[in-house]
Amino acid sequence: MSFRQDKRLKILSPSANKTVRLPVTVSWTMRDFTAVRPGSPVRTGTGYYAIFLDKYPMAPGKGLDSLVKNGDCAGVAGCPDAGYLAERLHVFVTSRTSYTINSVPSSGTLGGSSHYLTVILIDGAGRRIGDSAWTTSFTVKGAAS
Repeated sequence: MSFRQDKRLKILSPSANKTVRLPVTVSWTMRDFTAVRPGSPVRTGTGYYAIFLDKYPMAPGKGLDSLVKNGDCAGVAGCPDAGYLAERLHVFVTSRTSYTINSVPSSGTLGGSSHYLTVILIDGAGRRIGDSAWTTSFTVKGAAS
């Protein structure tokens, strides 16, 4: 097996282990990838971003729909959409290189007010591209909502 670190994406903020106030804007730079809107035709080197707050992303090749449990989306066209993912799962999708998170769970997975986030690449059909993932952790100052 040959492992190599994917250095195309660099998270700019929040920097690792930084203390922030809400809302917190996650921002990054990306090279050798063209961001497109969700639902765009699937083409090599294109897609959009998914930000996972306090949870691991789905496996490579799996779709965002694999995150939905217990038939929550049964019979609902377009589900899961960006609103469902953000409100119920703390997963945020964007074609931009930044995203503002307005609230976080009251107790982070890392304990207390500490949280982590992971950015991955998603193709136009909503499936994870490859196995690359970029992560940072941060602490929220004050009450989380």
